[in-house]
Amino acid sequence: MNGSIAHSVAKNTTVMIVSQSITWASSFVLMLFLPRYLGSEEYGKLFLAISITTIFQMVVEFGGGYYIAKEVSREREKISVMLSNSIAFRFVVWLGGFVALMWIAVAVGYSPTVISVIYVLGFSKLWEGVGKVYHSTCQGLEMMHYPAISAIVERVVVTSLSVTALLLGADVVTISVIMALSTLLNFFILSKLMKSHVQYLWTPRLTEMARIAKASIPYFMWMMFSVVYYRIDAVMLSLMTPENVVGWYGAAYRFFDVLMFLPSIYSMALFPLLSKLWMTKQDAVAVTTQKSLQFIVLAGIPISVCVFTFSHEIIELFFGTAEYAPSILLLRIFSVGLLLIYVDFVLGTALFASDRQRQWTLTAFFAMLLNPALNYFFIPFTQLHEGNGGIGAALATLLTEYFVMIMALRSLPRSVFQDANPNFLYKGSVAAALMGLTLWLFHESNVHWMLTAVVAIAVYCAGLVNLKAIEPAEMNFLRSFFSLKNLKNLFVLSKESRT
Repeated sequence: MNGSIAHSVAKNTTVMIVSQSITWASSFVLMLFLPRYLGSEEYGKLFLAISITTIFQMVVEFGGGYYIAKEVSREREKISVMLSNSIAFRFVVWLGGFVALMWIAVAVGYSPTVISVIYVLGFSKLWEGVGKVYHSTCQGLEMMHYPAISAIVERVVVTSLSVTALLLGADVVTISVIMALSTLLNFFILSKLMKSHVQYLWTPRLTEMARIAKASIPYFMWMMFSVVYYRIDAVMLSLMTPENVVGWYGAAYRFFDVLMFLPSIYSMALFPLLSKLWMTKQDAVAVTTQKSLQFIVLAGIPISVCVFTFSHEIIELFFGTAEYAPSILLLRIFSVGLLLIYVDFVLGTALFASDRQRQWTLTAFFAMLLNPALNYFFIPFTQLHEGNGGIGAALATLLTEYFVMIMALRSLPRSVFQDANPNFLYKGSVAAALMGLTLWLFHESNVHWMLTAVVAIAVYCAGLVNLKAIEPAEMNFLRSFFSLKNLKNLFVLSKESRT
């Protein structure tokens, strides 16, 4: 991976991690207030409306996040045409979907409050859909500091206003209005920052909109299939086991879900670069993909080891072992599958970037069929023998991700791994063994688990350096990139973006 590619990926990954950390903190503060001040019934109405409109948002986006970023990365001179027709297409999809959404809400018989919240949040998906077009354009331009800034402002504003409103006695509809207006603020900031890169918008054309819609279908289908095979386990558990089992599984899966932030963010930064290289320097695609896999595996190993080792402490901290003790084993199973998912993120990104979206979509389709089939047998078996059907669902998830990895490896061009060197796996394993020894020694000394985790990760990193799993040139790059002077410039806007 050459210097310019490494700098772009590192910059955008770091910016998004900082943004994610701030938005997580804001969301955590908001979650401390929402359930308590709204009450369980009103909060349930808000949660229901958010769940429904989130599915609606996926339809409005229609897989454009991948398609737009790819096209912009390859042909930057067509940004205005792409934006104009993509925005017009999103408006058409939103309009038809919004009418259907409101009809369904009334037909199902939701309460007036739920219908009002769905109306407010559903209406806001118009500018959220357009904002996603700008977001994907920034991704294609490798300028993720723009959406990072707008996301930070949005989360801080929605948290501040919502907490204030709740303290003043606001109801759930008021909170939904604040959420909608905050996303509108996000859109305005992002469109303002993009002004220097998009001087004008072309008049949309039906033929171009139809072309974009057709090209986006594989990405949209992949999103839909993925949602099914990632979420069907909870539905099947609810039908085949008692409610408390679903709760145990949900507690472990929620933490497991959070840990996917690293490969998700990294893949977002990697995707436009691989897409551009595929059209110009396919040999660089192989090097960049291999280096990305090396990074994501070496970064995932200590996370996986720590989650496995401290599953009991994690569940105790966030949920309490009085009710959620069975979640400990589930989290340990998920920790084993963590590396598989990390690898699958990078492989899927490489497939999309190399125009193999149909193969990746087909993989998601087969995974959507395989996961329920495995759950159908595993859940009743583990419920009967272990009293916890969640064990079966977790094992089904593990096997499904392994299947996805094998399919992805078979679908990628052979040239991607032609000169691959697996030595980093051996070195990573040795560093992980040193880390495990440190964890055991500190556990015997009764040191607090958080301090133990920090020291063990430091030992792991030192092991990687001493074993030269990280090359000297890469170490020099890391020292330079993470210098205080460079980090200060990550969120600095160019002069053009301020005008």
